[in-house]
Amino acid sequence: MRTTLIAFVALAVACAARGTGAASTDRIAFINARVLDDSTFVERALVVEGGRFVDADPATASRTVDLSGAFLVPPFCEAHNHNLGSADGNQEAIDQYLREGIFYVGVLSNLPALTDPIRHTYNTPRSVDAIFLNGGLTATGGHPIRLRESLLDRGLYPGFTRQSLADHSYFVVDSLADLDRKWPQIVGLRPDGIKIFLLWSEDFQRRQRDTTYFGQKGLDPTLVPPIVERAHRQGLRVFAHVESAHDFHVAVEAGVDVIAHLPGNDSPARIAAADARLAAARGVRVITTAVLIERPARKRDTTNYRAMRAAQIENLRLLRQAGVVLAAGSDETRQTSSVEIDHLRELGVFSHAELLNVWGAACANTLFPTRKLGRLQPGYEASFLALGADPLNDFAATRDIRLRVKDGLEMRVVATR
Repeated sequence: MRTTLIAFVALAVACAARGTGAASTDRIAFINARVLDDSTFVERALVVEGGRFVDADPATASRTVDLSGAFLVPPFCEAHNHNLGSADGNQEAIDQYLREGIFYVGVLSNLPALTDPIRHTYNTPRSVDAIFLNGGLTATGGHPIRLRESLLDRGLYPGFTRQSLADHSYFVVDSLADLDRKWPQIVGLRPDGIKIFLLWSEDFQRRQRDTTYFGQKGLDPTLVPPIVERAHRQGLRVFAHVESAHDFHVAVEAGVDVIAHLPGNDSPARIAAADARLAAARGVRVITTAVLIERPARKRDTTNYRAMRAAQIENLRLLRQAGVVLAAGSDETRQTSSVEIDHLRELGVFSHAELLNVWGAACANTLFPTRKLGRLQPGYEASFLALGADPLNDFAATRDIRLRVKDGLEMRVVATR
C-alpha cells in the first residue's frame, strides 16, 4: 500500500495520540528520496522495521511512503549545552530542539536533584536523547562555583543553598585524598560521564593562591591523569572543559575522551600541532563551541575578537587536517547548535558535507559511542530528516525540514509561539 507523505504524517500522529511510545514493528519503505551517503546524495529507498534500517526489498513493506524527492540526512545534534535537566523551561527546550531537527543533546553539567524528576521526558522515540554529566570536578574557588552561586542568587536552584550546591552541582578536588573521599558520591549520582574543569592550567599555582581569580581557575593539572584512570576503570568517559592551549595539552596527555571546548574563547589560543596529532591518535574528540566568541562582551574588544576568530580558523584547520573528530556544540543558553553551525559556516573552514557530519554523525557518536547512529544504512537506528532541498548546494535547506523520523516514527513538533 502506498501512502503520500501527508497521509503518513496523519497516520503517525494518530498513533501517537493513542499513546504509541515504542518503535513501530511494521515494515515501512520510504521511496522517491535522495539519501545522503558520505558527501553525496543517491536515489534509493530506505526500509525501516523495528526502529532500524533493514536490508529488504521495498516491495515487501506493509506500507510505502512517497517522499516526493526529499533529501534525507541524519538528525542533527547538540554536543554541549545546559538547556535541559530541570523542570524550568524543559518542554520548551525539547520542542525547540525537535523543531530544529536536533535529536541528540549533551548536557555537560547539571544538578541531579533537579534532573532526576524529569528524566522520563528524555530518551524516548518522542523526545530528544540526552546524556547528563552531573556536577563536574574543580578546585577550591574554581569554575563553575561562582557561576552556580550567581544562578542560585537568581532563584534558579530551588531548595538549594550555597552549602548544598557543593558536592552536588560541583565537586572540589584539591588532592588525591579528596578524590578518594568524594569518588563514591560522584559515581553514586550515576553520571553518564565525568566532567573536569581545566582553566589556564599553565598558571595554576599563581591562580590557586589568588582569590581575585575566583571562578577563573580549575583543577590542579597533576590530578587529571589519576581522575581519568579512575573514571576509565569504571567505564566512564571523561569530558574536559578547557580554556587555553595548555589545558588542551594537559587533557590530551592525560587521555580524556572528549574536550568540551575549542580553546580560546576569551583570548587567542593556538593548539600545538603535536597535541592535535596525539588527540587524533588517541581518538580524543573535540566539541567546537566556537560561537562563544560572538557574545557581545567578547566582541567589544574588536582587536581581541579578530585575533580569537583567526586563531579559531587555524585551530579548526589543524584539527581537521590531523584527523580529529569534531562535534557541534554551542554552550549557549536558550540557543542550540544551530547557532554554532552558522558560526562555523562563516569561518569558511568546512564544506557543506563536512558541516553535516560535524552536526550529525560525528556529534551523535560523540555523545552515544556504543550506538549505531548517523548513517542511513541497514543496521543503524532509523532516524532521519527529510529536507525540501539539497543542503550540499544550499545549506539553508537544513532549516527546511519537511519530516522528522526518530526510531522509525514520525515526530510531532510544536510550532514556534
